[in-house]
Amino acid sequence: MCTNLRRLDLRGTGSPGNSESFEVDIAAPNAAISAEWADVIDQVKNAIVAIRVTAVRSFEDCAAGVWDGTGFVVSLDNPKEALILTNRHIITTGPIRARATFYEHDDLPIWPVYRDPVHDFGLFQFDSTELRFTPPTAICVAPLELRVGTEVLVIGNDNAEKIQILPATIARTDRNCPEYHDNYEDENTFYAGAGSNTSGGSSGSPVIARSGNCIALNAGGAHEAASAFFLPLDRAVYVLDWLKEHPNEIPLPPRGTLLARWLFQPFDMLRRLGFTAQQEEEVLSLSPDASLNDRQKGLLVVENVIRGTEAEQRLKPGDVLLEVAGKPCLNFVILEEQLDTAVDSEVNIKLSRAGEVKNIQLRVVDFHKLISHDFVECGGGVFHVLSYHTCKTYNIPISERGIYVAQSGFSFGLQIPVSAVITSVAGKKVTNLRDFEAALAGVPNKERYGAHLVACADLGLLPQAAQYLEAEVLGGRRCPGAARAACPATTSDEGYDQRSAAPEASVADASPISDARSRASAEQDSDTVPAALREEDSFGYPENSDAAISMVQPMLCTIVTQVSHEYATDFLQSKEENKSTVIRRFGVGLVIDTGGLVLTDRYTVPQPLVEVELTFGQTVTVNATCLFMHPHHNMVLLHYDPSAVKDLPVRAIELGDAQPKTEELSAGQILSFVSIHSDHQLSAKQVTVGSMCLKVWPFPQPPAYRGRNLEICNLNDTLHGLGGLLIEPAPSYRIRAWFAQFPAGSLRYLAGVPVQVFAAVLASLGLHSSWAAKRVRPLDPKLEVAALECEFEEVSLAKARREDGVPLENARALAACSSGGRRQILRVGRITSGGGCDSILLEGDLVLSINGKPVTKPHEVEREMRKCHSPDSGDGASVSSMRWRVQRSRQPMDLDLTPTLLRSDGTEHIVVFNGVVLRPTPRAVAERGGPTLAFTRPGQVEMGRRENWLQYIYPGSPADTFSFADSRAMRNLGWLVQLNNEPTPSIERLLEIIHSGALSGCEWLRCHVMDAEGRLSVRALRPVTGQWDRR
Repeated sequence: MCTNLRRLDLRGTGSPGNSESFEVDIAAPNAAISAEWADVIDQVKNAIVAIRVTAVRSFEDCAAGVWDGTGFVVSLDNPKEALILTNRHIITTGPIRARATFYEHDDLPIWPVYRDPVHDFGLFQFDSTELRFTPPTAICVAPLELRVGTEVLVIGNDNAEKIQILPATIARTDRNCPEYHDNYEDENTFYAGAGSNTSGGSSGSPVIARSGNCIALNAGGAHEAASAFFLPLDRAVYVLDWLKEHPNEIPLPPRGTLLARWLFQPFDMLRRLGFTAQQEEEVLSLSPDASLNDRQKGLLVVENVIRGTEAEQRLKPGDVLLEVAGKPCLNFVILEEQLDTAVDSEVNIKLSRAGEVKNIQLRVVDFHKLISHDFVECGGGVFHVLSYHTCKTYNIPISERGIYVAQSGFSFGLQIPVSAVITSVAGKKVTNLRDFEAALAGVPNKERYGAHLVACADLGLLPQAAQYLEAEVLGGRRCPGAARAACPATTSDEGYDQRSAAPEASVADASPISDARSRASAEQDSDTVPAALREEDSFGYPENSDAAISMVQPMLCTIVTQVSHEYATDFLQSKEENKSTVIRRFGVGLVIDTGGLVLTDRYTVPQPLVEVELTFGQTVTVNATCLFMHPHHNMVLLHYDPSAVKDLPVRAIELGDAQPKTEELSAGQILSFVSIHSDHQLSAKQVTVGSMCLKVWPFPQPPAYRGRNLEICNLNDTLHGLGGLLIEPAPSYRIRAWFAQFPAGSLRYLAGVPVQVFAAVLASLGLHSSWAAKRVRPLDPKLEVAALECEFEEVSLAKARREDGVPLENARALAACSSGGRRQILRVGRITSGGGCDSILLEGDLVLSINGKPVTKPHEVEREMRKCHSPDSGDGASVSSMRWRVQRSRQPMDLDLTPTLLRSDGTEHIVVFNGVVLRPTPRAVAERGGPTLAFTRPGQVEMGRRENWLQYIYPGSPADTFSFADSRAMRNLGWLVQLNNEPTPSIERLLEIIHSGALSGCEWLRCHVMDAEGRLSVRALRPVTGQWDRR
């Protein structure tokens, strides 16, 4: 059997400019279609709809997101409760919202009222009286007309384009179910085949015969062939008739199963299984008058059974089915008719096992009870009881169903993968949602607990994993009956009311995201901070025979950073991180003060809005908060509670070793490199200094932090680990450089920062060699640093003299102050748009001197800026101007330039508005340079502007439904500048508009968006009040 098959829904479609994704228009009939089809097309066109489905939560058979499909009206008996037939894999079993667009462009909400537990069909309900332009029309379903040789038209939303008409001829009607290798696969029915060449978006299309009736439902196709697979509609007719006969009743149409998968096999194959010639004659004698084409060609055979069931004990693969409940069973239609009338009762099964006739009694199980609809949300994760189809796919005993992880979330995402099955929590077995809730409720907040799980791809029981529950921060709730986007009905784990639907959804909110520093400080003040080790429990640091490691390890710690994927606003994510629910990074920390200060890099801690843990001596782990994130350099200051490690001999780096007079690193020096690894182990090796350079980092996309104006050290050796210290050999062991991870796009680059360079940066923050001993008050949490909003490049002195005409006397002064074997001059390579240097410096200016002193390195420029910075003045911090002499257009020029005071960088505050994650404009947007556009200034509190930068779109949110951005990858980022008639120049203004009620009652919101190039456009979305607004 061909396995290169696909379903024909179209996932993640629809860009803001692709309005045709929602248009429905019957294209002109194909020339190959005869004119007599025109009347048939005109008869059915008003009944066919394009469906857009939004899964608001991930579930077992789908991830949260948006997809397109097709459906058609099959019942108008009750105009207020008209029914649309489509595929089950379009409706899915999780919580959804959906809309249908009709032939004359009427756009109406629809909601699911029935999902078949096994076959690939389901029903939406809508109010046909709301149609304004399209005449209400229904298509008759006639499965008996499905015969080989029948000419048909497949009319549907092919490839999410305007509805297309594809001709085909039914080639066979006894194909076994296609195998898609998904969690959900149809079973125990025939499929029809034809070469219609349908593609994505045509799932749910009616297969129309010349009579104008629908004889099958388009469901799937082959990737590399024209083959299409049509679902016969015998059971769909049964469900429709039952619903019409039982209006306004809660119970679902009875659907029974023996918990076994059957395949149709021809008589020749049955002979191989021991089926005798006499038994074959008896079967053929049941229809002696049948024509050659209609004669019986085979019987149903047990393919496999579900583990942990009665069927597993009594049925065997290869058993040939002869009778059910005393009636000959010649096909799937008869089998299902008998089972659906005997739900929760026993039936007699007659079968042939290797030629021997056997009669057994089996209980018919209610199929609806085996399909999950309720779910629990906790810590950003989505959990529900494992359903029949996953048990079947992975051969899991249905009697021991655990809790399926549809979305792992922040609390579970690092240890429990998506699609895993949780079998116990905190030592308690969990087989249903009530047990799961009770087990989680019994775990104290922020306590670690054990969980056993089974990976669906590998059924071996994994070791117990430690989890971290944060109920206070991320919250948890149960959502009963939320498998329909709209109907908050009260149900149990075993049953679900799919019929009492309402057009509005009820989805749980997460707790607000507050200011990162306030939240982190509150956590530090709580009783969750680890207590200090008692003297008798003190471990000290591990002994090591390498003196260099023993000297360095008290200064280093391992850092672990983690954040939910949707809140990783400043992360440049790798492919693996982009697929992960929770992003986790490892890095190295350098203790700069035993009072609780650690220095790390911006690859490890890209933003303040993260959870940070520090591990000292492979023994003690403490939480840390982000105190300061340098806006230009790859440096982050973290603060931790020193009492948690007071019994460890933690030692701070001696900043006194980093005096400006310290000789610089030079190529060829042989030193020792002590590095730390993610497993907290340290290693040491002898290395050779390769080069010192001012590296110009490439611009990432989307815009994010990139280092500037920082000299780095490269080694000639291959480096391993997260970073560490470069030190001189014995006996001095003097520290020469700090090695850290630099963000380079979605990758990382391990390089060193000379000690005098990063010491100068720390000194600009008030951290110098005597700071720890002399400080009498805590470090100001609102640190500011004097900075130049421009970027330097290195140019050789020879090139500057030849091409830019640098005067001889300036060249001599620059050469005299050069060191490390390098003679270079600084050139202004890029200027931050709207910054303090804009309109004063120009790209290409060569820096000759500052305040009369020649400078050749960025840290020398920062040294002069420090002299102009007065952080302790009576009226607050202030800076005075500097006298610059630059070479511009081959002429020297004197300029007065005042540095800019910059606060900590990185995202500390976000707003989620209808699924759009908004944040202040990142500094990287302005640092790209170029013309100054509105809203391009980085959002800073002191400016009074915190523009609404579009960062991310939640899958399954209203913004995702209505294609708020070009794509979920958000490659063309920009700003939300206006809502309806209200400008939104800042996050604060947006919140004022929301809280004022100005948007209440609005059916549609007109969102004015400006992209990164300054182009304005309008997006319209239908808001969901209270469910997607978070701060």
